[in-house]
Amino acid sequence: MTKKVAFYARYSTDLQNEVSIETQIEVGLTMIADRGWELVSTYEDRAISGTSYKLRPGIQALLRRVAQGDIDVVLCITVDRLSRDTEHSAAILKKLNFHSVELWTAHANARVTDMEMGLRAVLSHELIEQIRYRTREGMKTAVRKGKVPGGLSYGYRLLQSYDERGDRIPGKREIDEAEAEIIRWIFQEYALGKSPKELAVELNNRQPPVPGPRGMLWRDTAIRGHVSRGSGILNNEAYIGRIVWNRREYRKNPDTEKRVARFNKEEQWVVKDVPELRIVTDELWAAVKRRQKIVEKTFAHTSTNDLNRTHRPRYLLSGILECGHCLGPYAIMAKDRYGCTNRQKKLPIPHLGHIVCTSSKTIGRQELEERVLAAIPDNLLGADNVERINSSLAAAAERKQKISSAEPARLKAEIDANVTKQRVLGEQLAQRMLAGQMPLPILDQMLEDLEKQRLTLSEQLAAVPEASQPQPVHAGLTRLLLTPAIAELKAGLSNPQAKDISPWIDFMRRLFVKVVIAPSQDSKSADLTVHGHLAAIIAAQEAWREASKELQAKHAAEFVAKRKAGQLKTLDQKVAYLNRCQSILAEKEVEWMGLQVSVVAGAGFEPAAFRL
Repeated sequence: MTKKVAFYARYSTDLQNEVSIETQIEVGLTMIADRGWELVSTYEDRAISGTSYKLRPGIQALLRRVAQGDIDVVLCITVDRLSRDTEHSAAILKKLNFHSVELWTAHANARVTDMEMGLRAVLSHELIEQIRYRTREGMKTAVRKGKVPGGLSYGYRLLQSYDERGDRIPGKREIDEAEAEIIRWIFQEYALGKSPKELAVELNNRQPPVPGPRGMLWRDTAIRGHVSRGSGILNNEAYIGRIVWNRREYRKNPDTEKRVARFNKEEQWVVKDVPELRIVTDELWAAVKRRQKIVEKTFAHTSTNDLNRTHRPRYLLSGILECGHCLGPYAIMAKDRYGCTNRQKKLPIPHLGHIVCTSSKTIGRQELEERVLAAIPDNLLGADNVERINSSLAAAAERKQKISSAEPARLKAEIDANVTKQRVLGEQLAQRMLAGQMPLPILDQMLEDLEKQRLTLSEQLAAVPEASQPQPVHAGLTRLLLTPAIAELKAGLSNPQAKDISPWIDFMRRLFVKVVIAPSQDSKSADLTVHGHLAAIIAAQEAWREASKELQAKHAAEFVAKRKAGQLKTLDQKVAYLNRCQSILAEKEVEWMGLQVSVVAGAGFEPAAFRL
């Protein structure tokens, strides 16, 4: 039987060539053709590290496809394309084994065994740790030699210096006098009392323009930075001739897979005096630090300023609001009111002719959220939709029941295979001892890991319910669920002390992509345009209402014509015809709704939108 194959490709960083994806696919296609297999789909992750798992859309889509049960083989170039993390590698292989899917690599042109997967994952993980260690030690050495280990800060340019072999020496900097004058001016004006926002506005309005860091517009945050982190113009110690490295370290949160910064102890910092990089005097630096302390005390107890120490509550529409005039973000400007941040920061907008956004329209958070929530149609969970959803739930429950019935046999087979592997490793250890060879720690570690896996499998087997015990079936979805859900969400949004409503917020945000805010024609209120899945749903429902009217009128006319022609004489004939019309209408509705949603919200199209 021809095997159906899903191919996975990945490369790690933006510094690598995107052609590597196409090269991997080409090699995979060659192997598939040689073996007479059938390629079903291809999945890829571009510029994403193999140590990530949840944040890789390609690997997640692949595993969802595997769960559908129509894949026989997952193929990749090498095992490290799937993952470079031991835990993630084991999880991926466990899911593939659960769904009876084989893992093959084109490099070995063979199936990957559990033992090989474990060994290669350990080696890949160790390689990454060694690279990380060598990189950090190299950066530490560079700082001690007076080199800058990071990016190019504002006020400096690369120093073109070469060693005796003619190779450029990396990490060397020299002062850019034009930018250095701007830095001195920022320090002087801030020490005299100007705020970072005022400084950014003045720099952006200068003629000729003064480009900010990385050639972008000046922002108050780029000037203010963060005192304890040493970020921002006002906190960069390179301006007083000091390079400070290892102030913080980054660790990846295993739950979110996002980097989290942690401050190192001061004795772990690497500090090097580089007098040739000094731009501001010690006196001016001290004056700025004194004013920062005054500002910190002033805002330490506020709850509405950006300088507060507490995190803002998560609002329903945070991060997806857009100004209809300048296309910039809307954010909380004052107490529970949204406004355009570009206008608030007085940033000149290039596509508006380098003028500041003229939209002064603000809108209360509660009003905004109520208007958006009110747009959710009452028939989102109508009778027809509920029936389709419950049919899908019932089918999923049936599939789960079938898998559960086969679970004991699968677990017993895995335990038997595990015991066999332990026996083989034990024999290898015994043979090495009899031959007088040195013991290999890796074999001991593999035996320990296999025993842990066996114990875990045995616990899972003991927890499997008896085959005679039916699995609980989902009670089914009713349209009565949506109304209380929205009511609870509204109550929680209006009451900050209410219980955690983040699950409801997550559910509702899946319906929206963005909400565009613009002044109404009378300038008394705000016009809202909602983009996303909710718009697609409403568009499809509205279009179907019009299409169904035409179909119903067509069937009514045919009914009258057939009755006049004597083709519908009896009551049974009339009822049968009307039932057939209803069936056609129901089939057309399913086709229409699927077509409309796929066209309106599908790839390659602008998100669907409607105005409130």
